[in-house]
Amino acid sequence: MKKRQLEILILTNRIFSINDGRLDHIVDVVKEAKINVVSHRNVTEEMLSKAEIIFGWPKADELSKAKKLSWLHLPSAGADNYTDINSYLNKNIVVTTSSGVYGTAIAEHVFAMILSYNRNLQEYAYLKADKTWQMISKTRDLSGSTVGIIGFGDIGKQVAIRAKAFGTRVLVVKRRLTERPEYVDELYTSEEIDLVIKESDYIVLTLPATDKTKGIISKDRLNMMKSDAYLVNIGRGELIDQEALIEAIREKRIGGAGVDVTVPEPLPADNPLWSLPNVIITSHSSGLSPENNNRRVKIFADNLKRYINNEKLANQVDFTEGY
Repeated sequence: MKKRQLEILILTNRIFSINDGRLDHIVDVVKEAKINVVSHRNVTEEMLSKAEIIFGWPKADELSKAKKLSWLHLPSAGADNYTDINSYLNKNIVVTTSSGVYGTAIAEHVFAMILSYNRNLQEYAYLKADKTWQMISKTRDLSGSTVGIIGFGDIGKQVAIRAKAFGTRVLVVKRRLTERPEYVDELYTSEEIDLVIKESDYIVLTLPATDKTKGIISKDRLNMMKSDAYLVNIGRGELIDQEALIEAIREKRIGGAGVDVTVPEPLPADNPLWSLPNVIITSHSSGLSPENNNRRVKIFADNLKRYINNEKLANQVDFTEGY
């Protein structure tokens, strides 16, 4: 009997590409597989219908044409728009993410925002544009402060490691208590989040957006924060009551915020966040790194070995939890 040929469809776009060197890593795992590498714009219905594995971000209408799809691997760490089992023809579908790709870059971005706030770098940029030499005397020390990290996946861990290296007290909120790493001072469950919010000088959100996490930073919790506390969100915009955040900053009830994610995206030009001087905004770019595609391919290739050997895949999405 003829052996079934594995068909893999890799969908590329402007932030996810596969060059020959990266493709070789995949070919080395499955030399006899048929691999189609195609941009989103050029994918055909035939390619979708024959693919057993897709590596990329297929659109909703493309998923309905993927008749043989058994495994979908996302180039992102999050699984937004891919957590509804009813989107797939095969209800035994396995969806995995590229969690582990972005931790280093995002953690560095978090501290770029915090240090910019502490050292007034955004204000100095405004002064530079006006060619004005002026000292801003009010500064803040990161060393000796308390950093609260809400969410402790790969990104949260990388933030915690760096926070401890800066000489801070590190508090972490996660779903279930586990053994405390040496770079974390205190671990809390989700039910204890208010304690962390009240104690932290900096709060870093690294959570996905799920039914349980949307709006987790509510107006009430913003009111719990220290008057000079700084909030950094690199998770999802839906984690924060954005209108309440704008109000809290305007009324100087918190020190400021660094947001890489907003509601909606792109953030409209007339949104008040743009005009708040103590808010740093980046355009959902905290995870960008020249090494991302290499890391994505490595994670996919490692999982491909597991798939061929009928082993459990890493970074599986839990459809019940929504990530």
